[in-house]
Amino acid sequence: MTAEGDFTEEEWQELRRLPLVVAAIISAVDYSTVSEGKEYEAFAAFIRKAGEKRRQSAFVSAILDQSVESDKQTFQELCTSVTTAMSGEKPVETALLWIKKMGKLADERLDKREARSYKEFALDVALAVARAHKESALPFASSISKVEDFHIRRMTTALGL
Repeated sequence: MTAEGDFTEEEWQELRRLPLVVAAIISAVDYSTVSEGKEYEAFAAFIRKAGEKRRQSAFVSAILDQSVESDKQTFQELCTSVTTAMSGEKPVETALLWIKKMGKLADERLDKREARSYKEFALDVALAVARAHKESALPFASSISKVEDFHIRRMTTALGL
């Protein structure tokens, strides 16, 4: 089993931060102050419930056990950083490169099953946030906007899934 001791402190912190970053990206790319609150609540609820479903992966379980409780202010700050100042003109691109780096780190240090479970967990967070609000009042409307879907597919590719 790969554990925290197999990573540097910085790597471990970054791996723990991935779920929050993907949640913030999805919230920020389809930004509205009305949906941001719902998306944060969806993120927080998903993280609380994730422990029940993801305990079969020892690595994801360890990440959840030591998960930094994120408050709404931290979430909003990350949304702002994604939309404005993460790296100049292309903050989402910078975030996607960072996500790719985390996916590669997981692939290098974890066995295949654990790495896949971790990366799928991160995408599950993105989906939970994207589904937090319906994009239209129409009954047949998608729960995920086209912009959110586009970026979830980009994250999937960045993570190597």
